[in-house]
This record gives sequence, structure tokens and C-alpha cells, in this order.
Amino acid sequence: MTDLSRLPDNLPAPVDDGASDRLVGQTLPEVELRTAEGDSQLLNEFTTRWLVLYIYPRTGGPGIDLPDNWDMIPGARGCTPQSCAFRDHHAELQALDATVRGLSAQPIEEQAAFAERMHIPFTLLNDSELVLASSALSLPVLE
Repeated sequence: MTDLSRLPDNLPAPVDDGASDRLVGQTLPEVELRTAEGDSQLLNEFTTRWLVLYIYPRTGGPGIDLPDNWDMIPGARGCTPQSCAFRDHHAELQALDATVRGLSAQPIEEQAAFAERMHIPFTLLNDSELVLASSALSLPVLE
């Protein structure tokens, strides 16, 4: 069984292509997204000073096979450790008046199971309809 909390030794390093530089200073759109808890939330609606929004393609889980050659896509592997790092530092981020949200397009049922299994203390948002990717922020999508 693959240990999804460890990165493989031969993992290709992602290269910053600058494609997200245009997002600095951009206002978040008024987009309502489903949450792994079963309700919905406006992306731009939070009451803290900061929003930490991290976006990940998918997390692994028991009985869920990763797509073929997943580890060869720079940046694709590491979503579980990334989410767990935000989990582990959640209290510190809250102390800085930050709201943490994770966002993915993976099936919402898998997100909910992951949040429960890994004890994620913050909301995971779901964009399986690719609203942010296709229009609102024009984010890149792994295919």
C-alpha cells in the first residue's frame, strides 16, 4: 500500500512558470461553493483579516487509486502532506486572524472522507464544476 503522507524519492520538482503571478492583489469573486460538510459557502465571505486558500488537485485515500503516472506530474503529489501541514498549523494561523480553506475539484465524497480520516479542522471547499478554473479566476487544471 502506498503511504500518501510520504513523497517518493524520484519526484520531479515543480517549476514556477509565473502563471499565477496575475492573481496577486486580485479580488476574490463572489462564488458559492459546496463544502465537504454538506453546506455551501461564498468564497469571498470570511470575517478574519486573512484568508489562506490553498488549492490542491486531489488527496489519496484507502481504496482510491491514483491516476496513472500521477507521481510524474510536478506538483500533483503532495496534497495529503500539504493538507496535514495546514491542519498542524491551523491554531497558529487562527492566532494571526486567518481563516484557512482548502479547495479541490475531486469528488466531494472523497473530500469529506479525507477531512474526517485526517481530522482536518477547517472547511474544505469543492469546485468539481470547475467554476473557478473555467471562469472566475481562470485557474489551470490538471488533465
